Order: sequence, then C-alpha cells, then structure tokens
Amino acid sequence: MNGTIQKWGNSHAVRLPKAVLSAACFQENDLVAFSAEENRIVITKLCRRHRTLKERLASAPVQPQAGPVQLQAGKEAPVFEEWNTGEPSEGEAL
Repeated sequence: MNGTIQKWGNSHAVRLPKAVLSAACFQENDLVAFSAEENRIVITKLCRRHRTLKERLASAPVQPQAGPVQLQAGKEAPVFEEWNTGEPSEGEAL
C-alpha cells in the first residue's frame, strides 16, 4: 500500500489505511512513539499497564482521608436533601 505525505497545519501527516492499523493491532487514540531510521519512519505502539485503584489514588492531587469527617467546633454538618423538580416534561425519563 502506498500513501502521500501531506501538509496538515504546521506539521505533515500520512493517512494510515484501516487494514494496516488492524493488521498492526493499532486503534484510534493509541499512544505511539516515532523513530527515524535510514530511509524509514517507525511507529511503535506504547503499551501502558492498567493502573490499580490504589496506584491511581496514590497519584491523586488530594489524598482521601480515612474515617468519618471531623467538623470544626460550632460548624453544622452539611445537609443534603432531595427536592421536587416537578413532574417529567414531554420526552424526559422518570
């Protein structure tokens, strides 16, 4: 299969046929790395291991606190109540 290098904004692009992507097990939004060899451009799929919940929480900007939330003296606990928004309108789910 052949293709053409074309201008795309300030960069250049090559369209990859679906058959080529499927044969190489590439999908849309896969992370890839590019390298240049003699007279050749190599595209390599970057494999990211699925992170566990523990790993994701460890990298979170705010760390979760274990146990009940402590309120400051004189502060009331937040109250969350349901409220009536009326009957469903035409086409709305109940």
